[in-house]
Amino acid sequence: MPVEVKGVIALRKALNAYAPDLAKQLTVEITQSLKVIQKSARGFVPSSAPGNLYNWDRQPSAEPKAFNTSGRVRPFPRYDATVIKRGIVYRTGYGKPNSKGFRSLFRVRNKSAAGAIYETAGRKNPNGDPASKSNNPNAGARFVQQGPLYGSKKAGQDMRGRVIYRAWAQDEGKQLKAIFDAIDKTDKAFKARIASGQVKGAA
Repeated sequence: MPVEVKGVIALRKALNAYAPDLAKQLTVEITQSLKVIQKSARGFVPSSAPGNLYNWDRQPSAEPKAFNTSGRVRPFPRYDATVIKRGIVYRTGYGKPNSKGFRSLFRVRNKSAAGAIYETAGRKNPNGDPASKSNNPNAGARFVQQGPLYGSKKAGQDMRGRVIYRAWAQDEGKQLKAIFDAIDKTDKAFKARIASGQVKGAA
């Protein structure tokens, strides 16, 4: 049965089915770029809680409790640079569909809770949450104002952060170009095999 290749997901499926060597090489090349971003992002993680937020990285004498959005009780994540750096990972498998139905094939993500907080704190309320019930009314502002947010904000999508987004922004598109070049090169190689008759059943 003929396979029509449209887009990167379709290309990868076709490669896995008809040219696994090209699929493997594509993953290797893209992984190289993801590793560059991963290494750069890890370098932007402060060694201790930023902004003199001493209590954030202090080991509590008793387990603190906070409610998450689903109502379950869990401790607020303690700042630990080692854990945060270890949690900056890259993935080359299929990601879960987002609210708009898009799925990622290759990505770098901030896996730890504390890392995600440091990455994005202040995107929604740059001066702190006005509804906060903290005893210190300036605590929210101090917490979120931990250096500039890098990246861009578009309608309905906030692509700003202090670690991974900063790494992408300061890379100035070099790794993104390398990824697109790798995809384009692989696509051309696969189509050349089809045209020469080396690949049967794909179109």
